[in-house]
Amino acid sequence: MKAFSRSHLLLFAIAAAAVLAFLDLQWLDTLRYRVALPDFFVYYLAAQMGQAHGWAAMYDPSVFLPAVTSAVGRPLPYLNPPALAWLVLPLSWLTYAVAAVIWSGILAGAFAVAWHLVAPGARILKVAHGLAAATLLPVFVSFMIGQASLIIVAAVAVTWWLMRRDRPWLAGIALAAVFLKPQAAFLVPVALLLAGYWRVFVGWLGVTVMLAAVSLLVVGTSVFHNVMQSLADVQGIPGPVQISFGRQLPLPAAVIGILLVLAVSVWVIRRARPGDSSIPIAVGLVASMLISPYINFYDLSAPVLAGWLILRTNPPRWQHAITFMVYVPIYVAPIFPLITLAALCGWLVSLAALPLRQVRQASALTQAAA
Repeated sequence: MKAFSRSHLLLFAIAAAAVLAFLDLQWLDTLRYRVALPDFFVYYLAAQMGQAHGWAAMYDPSVFLPAVTSAVGRPLPYLNPPALAWLVLPLSWLTYAVAAVIWSGILAGAFAVAWHLVAPGARILKVAHGLAAATLLPVFVSFMIGQASLIIVAAVAVTWWLMRRDRPWLAGIALAAVFLKPQAAFLVPVALLLAGYWRVFVGWLGVTVMLAAVSLLVVGTSVFHNVMQSLADVQGIPGPVQISFGRQLPLPAAVIGILLVLAVSVWVIRRARPGDSSIPIAVGLVASMLISPYINFYDLSAPVLAGWLILRTNPPRWQHAITFMVYVPIYVAPIFPLITLAALCGWLVSLAALPLRQVRQASALTQAAA
């Protein structure tokens, strides 16, 4: 009977994933670009332009926006730190078709790493989690447009895995990969510091400060003006839906929401301090989504990792139900962003209701198994 149930669970997961993938493709068809993996093309073009005209040129809207618009069909500014363009630099020496295939493989590998290290359950249940996550609209779109956010998710997963194996300094170095796209997980290091993992924080801080210093020396201080000008130039042009308080609410309400999220986050992290790093990292990921001033709906792949981490703490059944239900508002984020925002807030608040004793017990079991 057990084998029968597991077999049917896998069949159901495959069928549901197929339906979701079909719906994802229908939705993706509404995004019209002239090239495959348009976000990756932005990184690819930035790397080529940096080599040809200097690394500051990729931030200059008068230089970059006309070039990317003629190729992609939309003005997509390069807004990431230069380290992402440096990462893509070897691929920029190849034809775009070949580079895009390799980049797709890198993103698939990043997702596989996060799934293998963090997804809860064993065998069929773990596969079901992977299929559900892969066909969730933000994750699917991230892969199809070549978004680097999946690399950030993988880096945070590796950080958690290294911390479980008592490798705090290596975990901090791995977490420094967040520098490639800071807005996707910028509160994770702070959450870990509040939870008492100061070695991880120091390791992250050391590498991040070094990368920031090198980046500033290479591109110069004009980068700040150019980024603001690029954002002004594309303001009002239809693009991906922004998911955060600052983008979805009036300023007074956004400020109140941000303060409340920070307060709840600190409360949850301090209560879970005696435990492992799962809860602090999950809180850091969710809070980053809510507070970040510039976060697209396809960056919501990060809360998927947060959900896996929460499920790994062996929470009560009601928390299992809440975590799974959040998949629905995440999926419909491009259509109902306010509902998604409210669901993420409710999910964060629900973590404050987790029994402290259970969090500690689950953490002790996790540490013993590491």
